[in-house]
Order: sequence, then structure tokens, then C-alpha cells
Amino acid sequence: MIFETKRLYATRWQQHDLRALHQLYNDIAFKEFIFPQPSLAETRQIFKNQLSLYNTNFPFGRYFIVEKFTDQFIGILLFRKDNKRKGVEIGYSLIRDEWNKGYATEIVRASIGWLFEQDRFLSISAITELHNENSKNVLLKCGFQPEENFIENGKEMNLFGILKEDISVFQ
Repeated sequence: MIFETKRLYATRWQQHDLRALHQLYNDIAFKEFIFPQPSLAETRQIFKNQLSLYNTNFPFGRYFIVEKFTDQFIGILLFRKDNKRKGVEIGYSLIRDEWNKGYATEIVRASIGWLFEQDRFLSISAITELHNENSKNVLLKCGFQPEENFIENGKEMNLFGILKEDISVFQ
């Protein structure tokens, strides 16, 4: 486990988690916002690369979001380098059955605190599709500010950001 909240925890993938990852990638919510959908062979390669990344580039990479009381994987959390800002980009996706329970807001808030505690990052960014109102609302509730719109792979995207120096305002 890398950190926890009242109801959730974020954890590294383990060797036996490949099938669970592939099932998450094929959830309808993932299919809507993550594409192209990876085949099992592609999932296996993503999985293998991630296990290696934990050892060479922590905290960057993908993590499972797990509901504590059921110990079920409910989503994926991503931390990757934001080279433009010398910070970190956060991404998250929950399976559709877990939407509207406050889990996304809970894991994003905890991620902000955990990332800034690492004393390596001065900013956190997040990107959403223009029409993904649920994700935009999560980011706004967590203190992110809209920064710009841009085109990626033919789609209009929103960039949000939060600075470490501003974090105390939202706690």
C-alpha cells in the first residue's frame, strides 16, 4: 500500500494481478475514456513495464485503487512526470459501478496530500476530456484550477493544475 483513506487505499500491482487489470481495462467506464482498449497481450506488456517502473521510477506509474472493506479493485490511479511544469500529472478512473460514491474525490484529495508530502513536486496537473463533467467536478472540489484547453488525438481536452503553495487553502 502506498497510502490510504478512510474507505480506500492505493497499492502497487502484484504478479498475480494481471487478470484483474485486464478486467478493469474492459469495464465500460474505462472503454469510454481510455482508448484504444488493450488486448490481453497488450495488458500483459503494460503490466510487465509497470512492475519494472516501480523499482526504477517511483512514485511514477499506475496503481490499483482498492475499496478497503471488500478488498476489491475499483479503479486505477496514475502518476506520471509532467515535464512542462517539473511536477506530476495525476490520472484516475473508476469502474462505473463505483461512480457517485465520492471515491474519486477521496482518492484525488489523498493523492494530492501524499504527492506533496514527497517534497519532490511543486505542482500537480490533471487532464480531462472536454465533456467529462464528472472528472472536472472532482478536480474542482479538490482545489485544481482550470488552466487551458488543447487538442490531443483530435479531441479537445482540459488541463487543470494545483500548486503546492496553494494547497493549504483547500485543506
